[in-house]
Amino acid sequence: MKRCKEEGFLTGIDFIPVLPFLSHSDEQLEEMIKTAKDYGAKFSLTLFGKGPADCKALYYKVLEKYFPELIVKYKSLFRIFFTPPKEYQERLEEKSRMLCEKHGIKFGIL
Repeated sequence: MKRCKEEGFLTGIDFIPVLPFLSHSDEQLEEMIKTAKDYGAKFSLTLFGKGPADCKALYYKVLEKYFPELIVKYKSLFRIFFTPPKEYQERLEEKSRMLCEKHGIKFGIL
């Protein structure tokens, strides 16, 4: 990213997925955004996307293997959907906006 910025490209980040209970703490979000700034990021994109059910199933298998204690929390958070509830996403987005502002990164490409 530094090299692209040096060559004149507008650089930014898209830190998807932010993983609930694994990488969504204030400290982890701030570290991601600060690191992006250190590498020359000027903007951040959306935190969440939607994927087919098989992506969710594969991710749950990874959780089962490495973080089995989080399965109940994930099932409670995601329920039958592909994304967490709107309220969770809005809180995460607001935290990210504030951290981007703190580190001088635009929250969005436009």
